[in-house]
Amino acid sequence: MRLHALFFLLLAEILFWPAQALAEARLLDVPQLRLQAVAWLEQQAMTAFPGSVAQASVGDVDGRLRLPACSEMRFFLPANALLWGRGSIGVRCDAPSPWSFYLSYQNRLSGPALVATRPIAAREIPRGSDIEVRLVDYTQSPDLYPRVWPADAQVNRPLAAGQPIMISWLSLPTAIKAGAKVRLQVGTTTFTVSQEGIALNTAAPGEMVRVKTPSGRIVQGVARQDGSVDVRP
Repeated sequence: MRLHALFFLLLAEILFWPAQALAEARLLDVPQLRLQAVAWLEQQAMTAFPGSVAQASVGDVDGRLRLPACSEMRFFLPANALLWGRGSIGVRCDAPSPWSFYLSYQNRLSGPALVATRPIAAREIPRGSDIEVRLVDYTQSPDLYPRVWPADAQVNRPLAAGQPIMISWLSLPTAIKAGAKVRLQVGTTTFTVSQEGIALNTAAPGEMVRVKTPSGRIVQGVARQDGSVDVRP
């Protein structure tokens, strides 16, 4: 009797094990998903900010979450999410079983930026070796760190030696004055069209300026250092 019972127990275990292994194999591989999320975040950031280096990490997944494996999975960011700093990344499965959830993340970016090599006083125009390009950790959007010093720009606040410089800390000379004639440039990858207009506001290089064309149309573009205005088509 005992031999019969032992036989049936062993038989049940043998029959049940493949089914159990198959069921577990069909569950989402969470560690692999986290690696894919990190790679996706880093690639997105380095594509958006050329020259930068990204180092991302994602939060843990609730151990109670048991989702089926996914053959068509994609990552996405919520509206207004940032590719640097902290945020949430979405994971969505379209097939075979639709599901979605969010992971917390932190993405640290580093890259080139202008840095003061000595203490610089407010309203001073740095010269020569007073500034240089170094690799820094971005604590704000990489777009806010200049890599080239604009001609004749001065700092509007004191800078310490070794301090990365932000665009908002620069006072730029006026490139366009209100009422002056300016050259509008509308360009694509294949051609450029130029037209004269009248500036409606004063602007420094990189600032927005409104221009009235001979036909009376008002257009908006970016002031350039040479006094022209770039208009995006």
